[in-house]
Amino acid sequence: MWQRFDGIVVADGRIVSLRPDDAGAGVPRVDLGGRALYPAFADCHVHLTDTGLFLGAHDLAQVRDRAAFERSIAALPPDAFVVAGNYDESSWNDGGSASAVPLDRHLPDAIGMAVRADGHSCVLNRKAFAFAALPAGTPGIELGPDGEPTGKLFLEANWRAQASVLGALPVAQKRRADRRATEIALRAGALHLHVQLVGLGSREAYREEIAAFDQAGPAKWHPKICERDPALAKSFGLPYVGGDVFLDGSIGSGTAAVTEPYHDRTGCGNLMHDDAEVERYFSAAEALGISAGVHAIGDRAIEQCIATWEKVLGGQRSPRNRHFIEHFEIASPEQIARCAQLGIFLSMQPQFDAYWGHPGGMYDVRLGAPRARTMNALASAKRAGATVVGGDDSPVCTLAPLDGMRAATTHHNPSERLTVEDALLMYTYDAARFGHAETRTGRLAPGYAADLVVLAGDPIAAGSFDGVTVVETWSDGVLVAGGERPSG
Repeated sequence: MWQRFDGIVVADGRIVSLRPDDAGAGVPRVDLGGRALYPAFADCHVHLTDTGLFLGAHDLAQVRDRAAFERSIAALPPDAFVVAGNYDESSWNDGGSASAVPLDRHLPDAIGMAVRADGHSCVLNRKAFAFAALPAGTPGIELGPDGEPTGKLFLEANWRAQASVLGALPVAQKRRADRRATEIALRAGALHLHVQLVGLGSREAYREEIAAFDQAGPAKWHPKICERDPALAKSFGLPYVGGDVFLDGSIGSGTAAVTEPYHDRTGCGNLMHDDAEVERYFSAAEALGISAGVHAIGDRAIEQCIATWEKVLGGQRSPRNRHFIEHFEIASPEQIARCAQLGIFLSMQPQFDAYWGHPGGMYDVRLGAPRARTMNALASAKRAGATVVGGDDSPVCTLAPLDGMRAATTHHNPSERLTVEDALLMYTYDAARFGHAETRTGRLAPGYAADLVVLAGDPIAAGSFDGVTVVETWSDGVLVAGGERPSG
């Protein structure tokens, strides 16, 4: 896969040769000044609008205690709808947690919502809670000692409320957020974006959202309709469905479905669907020729997914589909082997380990050190023969494939570290296979699209991603991010 060439020849947006001399005389040339050229990167799991919305003052990632959370909420620009995100209580140094009190105090006239970094819980002020109009008894509504809602939501209540509030934002505000996020992605070399579309409801809403991508910027789009509705995806001509079809929640919010209890709280999380619902979804997808995915983080959710695929597929690989699991954080060696046997693609986020895998990090706190050491088992999955692709789950993590590759090669457990070459595959050719696009892009080869990144520093030559940065991103031979270069 990885070979060294002196240059490439591009015509009409495609690579026509890997021999620069084939260009002949008079053809414009671009001198990269010794910089490295690679296939453009993919981000196989991104929440585009949320990424753009949670920037600047609306980004709470640097909050480290309750007082800072309140100051950040107080500093939010007033508006009819005020949303912020990316707070992570596992990094707070006072042992506190987010509450709706600052939202009620500082944004009494706004519909105010703050979303946890993993997206699996949120806090709403009273006005936003009333606006969401959650039916009584909706799972995940936290109640205080007085029996009244506190404004903190998990599970179904969390997703319903987020869909209600974010869906009501002015369209112009959401499209501005999309453009900002796309600019960030392209500057980071992420040309191919697998965008998670969650909770939009109607077919028309999904149609409008997909149509809006072309206005967001010159990325190459892979819309993932996160519904258990393969026929809906097929009607849009998409080869895949799902992604964030939730079989469970998240570790940070304590809602991922695990076999052994959490280390710092009671319970084992929650499965979001019963086996019969999952089987109907998978069976419909396989029958329609649609690759189906689910969000499964805990080993109990992963087991539900694998066991259902084994039943639907008769223990064999699908002859035509590329079914997949998103996240796949807590998996046993036996589960990894079964995924490899079934040909299930594993869409994983190496930055999760960089954020939470270190000793004393969130994984240690929630699950205990022995379990934390086995998580995000990238190298084990590769050794088992599974196809592993990379994403950043932005805004949960930074929308920066190089950060994901660096994390994959520096996993806190040395036995789970990938080679530089395998980390690159996660975000290039294997990602193209995940997107059903490997005959068109993901490689530097004649006939392939001139989808390229120019890097300062060569990770393969150096054996490391340290100090490597993206300088330019090209799509079909057109510069879409980075500085112009003289031709001669």
